Amino acid sequence: MAAAKKYVVLADIESIRVPFAVFAAALEELSNFGEVAVCKFYGYSAKRTKDYGEFIQENSYDALSSLPKKRKGKLDLRQVIDAARLAQYPNVDGFFLMYGKGDITPLIAYLKGYGKDVIAGVIEPDKNSALCNKVITLDMNAAIQTVLPSGYKKVVPGEVVERPKRVAAPKPAAQPAAAAPAQPAAQPAAAAPAGNSAEDAQFAMLMEQFNKIIAGE
Repeated sequence: MAAAKKYVVLADIESIRVPFAVFAAALEELSNFGEVAVCKFYGYSAKRTKDYGEFIQENSYDALSSLPKKRKGKLDLRQVIDAARLAQYPNVDGFFLMYGKGDITPLIAYLKGYGKDVIAGVIEPDKNSALCNKVITLDMNAAIQTVLPSGYKKVVPGEVVERPKRVAAPKPAAQPAAAAPAQPAAQPAAAAPAGNSAEDAQFAMLMEQFNKIIAGE
């Protein structure tokens, strides 16, 4: 029997303000496709989102408070960074994302490039959820919709090639009339450090895209 797929749940409960009962219904729908490996919450408040508190405490899940300068309802960059990093773990099969307002299509493409299943949790479909594999509507009758049956082309890590060592040019021969003392043989220069991996380069490009998006808000 094949092992159940493992999903990472990253939920911005400050931007997507739904009661815990609605979130629990979405997790129940998600269980039809695999099991929840871990949950992480963004924008948690002991007052405003206190109905999530017992679930978080019982399962020892991470719950981050709101960012001081984050605009209401907008994307939480911490969620983007966590998703991009976790995509590189082979034991993670997919992501369930509840996100704020903004363009996360570069992130979705990045996750699918690693062969991950991406499921959006939304109140209403948007351009981000249209790119996901599936969509779960956030209401008490959570329903799932298949958007795209397959992901993007998988990422193939680039081969790291070391640069050839450089050897110092030979010195001109000494004149016979005034022979100079013998010079020690020149040591070859150290090899240049290997370049960054393809994964690091893609992550840096992704972060650059999101910094531009946030700066333009």
